[in-house]
Amino acid sequence: MKPYFIMTVDVDPPFSSKQNYVIEKGVTLLLDLFNEHKIKATFFVPAVVAEKFPATVKRIVECRHEVACHGLKHEPSETSLCVNRQIEIIKKATKIIEDTIGIKPIGFRAPLFKVNRSCWIALYKNGYLYDSSIVPSPLYWNYEVFLFSEPFFLEISEKNENPTLLEIPVSVNPLLLLPLGGAWLRIFGLKWAKIGIKINFTFPAPTIFYIHPKDVIYDNTRGLKWYFYKNTGSCLKILNKIIKYVKQNKARFITARDLAKLYKAYSTKSGI
Repeated sequence: MKPYFIMTVDVDPPFSSKQNYVIEKGVTLLLDLFNEHKIKATFFVPAVVAEKFPATVKRIVECRHEVACHGLKHEPSETSLCVNRQIEIIKKATKIIEDTIGIKPIGFRAPLFKVNRSCWIALYKNGYLYDSSIVPSPLYWNYEVFLFSEPFFLEISEKNENPTLLEIPVSVNPLLLLPLGGAWLRIFGLKWAKIGIKINFTFPAPTIFYIHPKDVIYDNTRGLKWYFYKNTGSCLKILNKIIKYVKQNKARFITARDLAKLYKAYSTKSGI
């Protein structure tokens, strides 16, 4: 069976209004690249971004990509609150995104990958199908999950109901135990990413890659630390080569939503 490859984009809010162009131009460049290769991706969008950049977020949907939720304001503290407060925050974020694009998001990624059981309960209560926040590495939270873990259903309900919330772990490069993509792609380069992808393809778990619009826009704004802009000028070309490499390995590009639906259908058929 062909390996699955999920390209995900975390559309984090800009640092200031002077950097609004990073969202608009960065998303446009990524959409053009994905369209050139005829692949579909999952964009994790905070509600605040959907509010401030409605035309950009709508274009993601028009290009037939998935828009999922990335929190309300992309603040890590959002997932450190009590369950009831998280239920309210996710409900509000969900409504803002749905009002913007006309489609209710069913996928979630916690800001900075900081997720916990209370967050999963809040997602379950808000009718989400999947979460993609766990990075299976001792350098991150939830490191007890095995390095090459396949997606798995979370035990949320206490009523002996069948699990309905799927966790889709972000893939890790085992050489440095860092997630595939983001600033790590820019810092360590193409060869590092290829090696990580190749190793992940030897396991049955789908490969989950991530990138940001800011990663493909050169921006050395005064005050930003070096890792925010290192190799941003060449990142789009590197990403283009990664997509070609994945295709050469006969992997199947799929959105996180469609992957979650496949797992859900399989679990129902198998009685899991």
